[in-house]
Amino acid sequence: MSKYSINLFQAELLPEQPALTLNKVVSFWALALVVMVFLSFLSSYQSQQNAAALKVLRASEAQNKQRLTELEQQITATRTDSVLVERLALMKSMIINKQALHGQLTDNSRTYVQGFSGAMTELSSLHNDNVSLQAITISNDDLTFAGIARKPEAVPAWLDAFEQSTLLSGKAFVNFKLQENENNLTEFVVSSIAQTKAQ
Repeated sequence: MSKYSINLFQAELLPEQPALTLNKVVSFWALALVVMVFLSFLSSYQSQQNAAALKVLRASEAQNKQRLTELEQQITATRTDSVLVERLALMKSMIINKQALHGQLTDNSRTYVQGFSGAMTELSSLHNDNVSLQAITISNDDLTFAGIARKPEAVPAWLDAFEQSTLLSGKAFVNFKLQENENNLTEFVVSSIAQTKAQ
């Protein structure tokens, strides 16, 4: 006599597994924590590299000043030598260039010194409900913003608020484009260059 078996436990009777589980949430937050720690270490490493480069520049500047003093004393002690005069002019030119580089590296009002995060922090503090940014381009001291505004006059009002900003106050906006899209919203693109370039 043969036996028959019937499977009453079918796949459709199994309970649905929830899409969001505790393990998935914990894994996501652990991954986010690892990324944040990595970015923090990367920022710290870049800061250390900049500090080391600045230290080397300062040491080189002090050495060049000492050498300049020695050359000036040699010129004073002896008759004027055309070779020494040329070397003195070269040393002075090198010192001026290194002082300019030092000023560029330590000027916190410049975008590339303060960094992308500084620019984003200042932009968030200048938030305007009528302006929505879609793209931001930062290249050295040059900035380009592209986005959508509810009203055309909202864009100049938003740009006027930049005068209160440390990082953005010295900008002259030379390219300004406005056009209305099919949703009756104003699309805009503005570009700036540093004030010294504009002059």
